[in-house]
Amino acid sequence: MKAKTRLLWMKLHGYIACFFLPITLIYIITGMLYFFDIKGEVSKDIEYFVPTTEGWPDNEQSAKKFVVNFLEGKSHLPLPEDYYWEGVHDWYGHRQEVILTKTDDPNTLEIHIKEHDFLMQLLIIHKGFAGSFFKVFSILFGISLAFSIISGVVITLQLPQLKVPSLISIAAGALALSVGFIL
Repeated sequence: MKAKTRLLWMKLHGYIACFFLPITLIYIITGMLYFFDIKGEVSKDIEYFVPTTEGWPDNEQSAKKFVVNFLEGKSHLPLPEDYYWEGVHDWYGHRQEVILTKTDDPNTLEIHIKEHDFLMQLLIIHKGFAGSFFKVFSILFGISLAFSIISGVVITLQLPQLKVPSLISIAAGALALSVGFIL
């Protein structure tokens, strides 16, 4: 590999690594904390019991309209982007979770809001529930991580004094991964 080409690979490797360093640290720190079952917590837990003449909303659009109309003027909007249906209408994001549930009274619905502390917000970004921006950024981070590793290997394999130890290291890593799958 020519010196200019190697220098270009090194620059790309370095600049991309520098750009993604902050999200890398977030993923590393939150992953390690989660490994030790440190997940953050709900900092505020708010419940609203809302009278309704419409009954239980059967789909996301009508549920969202009901919730947004009630929460208008309160500090809980906008609703998070991610929506889940598991018997309740649930909007989930890194800052908060908003859940619409039935109550024993058919003319009353409950809007339950769970606001997340900073640590939980970071963990939710790590787990991919933080909206479109963080999903796209995380995908780009994954691509950059793959590029950084591949470019590092390409650069290293071009240096004669590092070629054999690098190939041994690649083989050891593949062997360790294989052993992990077998066990």
